[in-house]
Amino acid sequence: MIQLKTMLNCIDNSGAAVVECVNVLRMKRAASIGDRIIVVVQKQRSFGPESGPGGSVSTSAANKVRRGDIRHAIVVRTAKKIQRSDGSVVKFDDNACVLINKTGEPIGTRLNGLPAGWEVRHSNSKNLPYYFNSASRESRWEPPSGTDTEKLKAYMAQHHSASSIKQDGLGPNEGKIRASHLLVKHRDSRRPSSWREAEITRTKDEAKAMIVAHEARIRSGEASLGDLAVTESDCSSARKRGDLGFFGRSEMQKEFEDAAFALKPGEVSHVVETASGVHLIERTE
Repeated sequence: MIQLKTMLNCIDNSGAAVVECVNVLRMKRAASIGDRIIVVVQKQRSFGPESGPGGSVSTSAANKVRRGDIRHAIVVRTAKKIQRSDGSVVKFDDNACVLINKTGEPIGTRLNGLPAGWEVRHSNSKNLPYYFNSASRESRWEPPSGTDTEKLKAYMAQHHSASSIKQDGLGPNEGKIRASHLLVKHRDSRRPSSWREAEITRTKDEAKAMIVAHEARIRSGEASLGDLAVTESDCSSARKRGDLGFFGRSEMQKEFEDAAFALKPGEVSHVVETASGVHLIERTE
């Protein structure tokens, strides 16, 4: 729990790096995730060459706070275990916060590009990253509204790249196949947003043109489906080179399932349309 004298990492671009809790608001003795506290900036962040004109961090953002400033903050991570009402336990490696003004608006933006209160977590069951709001307890596979997609792409490439995510093991998979895919969504997709774009506005025809171009590169040998999926797929599986693991009948959308099961290992499908968008599928096992 966060209490007087607790040190926290500041994970936004307000200019603060480490802060010390000097008061817990709302008459609480200790603060938890989602609670507001008052902090004093103990260490200032150095943005180096990223700050200033033409950099990824603006000069105004980097100079918003200085060492010794007293600010309001909201707790987004705690090192102490927290048990939820459903019995699950939440624990992080550190205590962390983002700075806010007195009306609750964030002073800076998250270094991962997500709005205040949101963070990237990893699903052990699906072996994929997802987005979680520590205050509302909402979770989703697509980035929330207000996400800076360019910052999120850079953050995901550094912290959730294919090389840093454990691949699914084998095990009892009788009757199942393994496949990877590359998905391009459009504005009429079931969920027209992705880790790449918070709001997808391209038309279905534009999405088809993109996927056909990807198919041409794959069939010419210029690139593999896995290589393209890492940067071009609108599915969270992009971080695993498009790998969906093993799945059986009735586990995927019918159009996707029929196309995947019709392939032989090593084969790549032509364009497949589902409610999610347009796909290329590669059966791997």
